[in-house]
Amino acid sequence: MNWKKGVGVVIAIAIIAFIFYSVINSNTEEETITVQIAKVSQETIKETLSTNGLIESTQTQTIFGQGLIQDVPVSVGDSIEEGATLISYRDGTNQTADFNGTVTTVNAKNGQVDLSSQNGEPAIAIADLSNLQVTINLSESDAPLIEEGQVAVLTTGDQSFDGTVSHIDPTASTVTSQTSTSMVLKSIISFDTPPEGLFAGFNIDVDVTTNTAENVLAIPIEALLYDVDNNPYVYVVENEKALTTPIETGIQSATNVEVTDGLTLDDTIILSPDDTISDGTKVTSE
Repeated sequence: MNWKKGVGVVIAIAIIAFIFYSVINSNTEEETITVQIAKVSQETIKETLSTNGLIESTQTQTIFGQGLIQDVPVSVGDSIEEGATLISYRDGTNQTADFNGTVTTVNAKNGQVDLSSQNGEPAIAIADLSNLQVTINLSESDAPLIEEGQVAVLTTGDQSFDGTVSHIDPTASTVTSQTSTSMVLKSIISFDTPPEGLFAGFNIDVDVTTNTAENVLAIPIEALLYDVDNNPYVYVVENEKALTTPIETGIQSATNVEVTDGLTLDDTIILSPDDTISDGTKVTSE
């Protein structure tokens, strides 16, 4: 019995040792993670400010009068020439057009008293609808990024137009909506060529190029990570392992980030790394 008991103890110890070895071995065996990769490339990066603007006429005229109206010889949509009478009063006063344009507003009728000065709505308004521009409102953080002469792309539906920042107001103004009041700096984008198929009063998407870096090292934006101290880094693949690599960045577009230090051309980097990736993780590419 004793020798049988001894054999049993030895077998039990062997089994325990085998299990312990298997667990340790399985824990120490390195797992290989499949990742998507890209190469550090040389690109021209354009940093843009994206916003929306209001299509407006380059010239408008509003008439606020007072007194008994004698005659309103125009209607909304009429094309008028410079010097044409827009409204006349019983006291002999006439208001005329300052430029060739189109009548856009008529809030006056023959025989009525003109109350436009009191209620703040123009009696007559005209606009030069053949010459359009786009007005954008810049927030306090965006205003320092915009300068006269910067190029812009204006987009609505499947139409795109080239434009240029042609004016920036010298001071901010107040804009009031139904829910809030804010301070904005107004800027004007001029069309490089007269647009077709656009109408004053509609909104349009605006992308202003605020900075350009030509022929610089660049990585896809999805490769960029930040550590707990908000320092940028990427994972570089070397010898089938992911290596944490601190970098310094410059400007960025919607797709690429400029790299000013830490990487060289054609370095292999990991795209969209998740929590399974850390420094030294064994990786393979798809």
